[in-house]
Amino acid sequence: MTRADTSMIESIFCGLLCQFHADASLFLPELASLLIADLHLEKGRAQSGAAPLPGYDTDSTLAKLTAAIERTKPQRVFFLGDSFHTSFHASALHPRYRRQIDRLAGKCQFIWLAGNHDSALPYFLPGQQVRDYRLGPLALSHQVTKETMKSSGWICGHFHPKARLSLRVRRLSGRCFIDDARGMIMPAFGVFAGGLNITDKAIQSLFLEPQRIHFCHAGKIYRYPMNRRIFLTDRLD
Repeated sequence: MTRADTSMIESIFCGLLCQFHADASLFLPELASLLIADLHLEKGRAQSGAAPLPGYDTDSTLAKLTAAIERTKPQRVFFLGDSFHTSFHASALHPRYRRQIDRLAGKCQFIWLAGNHDSALPYFLPGQQVRDYRLGPLALSHQVTKETMKSSGWICGHFHPKARLSLRVRRLSGRCFIDDARGMIMPAFGVFAGGLNITDKAIQSLFLEPQRIHFCHAGKIYRYPMNRRIFLTDRLD
């Protein structure tokens, strides 16, 4: 097992140097590109009528995004779908959030991929809007498709992968990246986003062996092989 107790781990994926960050972002320095999945902006507002969620998730998520851009200084930022919790709340985004996104887009190019939650992205978003994108050797999309699986390398979001670990001293739960030799699913970046356990067959059916996990917890990131002796399901113990 290899473990690095830092806020960033460098690994090679599909021949590219990747910087996995504990905030759930992925930076590809050779392509000067920052990848972000599943912001789910305005989720709190969208669900405020059904659940007592505070309305500050958009502020917190945009603050995270600002920090990630300032840290990596990318030329391009790719948003891998579900940037907004609903298309309606995307189109009704408050002007102050629009201005904040515009300021960030002034630093680099924004490329927005449509997701299943925000299939109709608003016209006012700065940058380019696409269904999918070819970035060097990688096929980028929101969800894994048959076409995606034909690629020699792919990165998607959608599943919000998370993991539960049983370590010698305690149990931990957190968001994570999961990848094999040619595919990767990124964790959700949005602060209110939930998650699907990486042991679930919906995720496991997409990957071959061996698999790697980059596990995000308390501002740090750790790398583990997909060893089911330490990864727990979500079944009640």
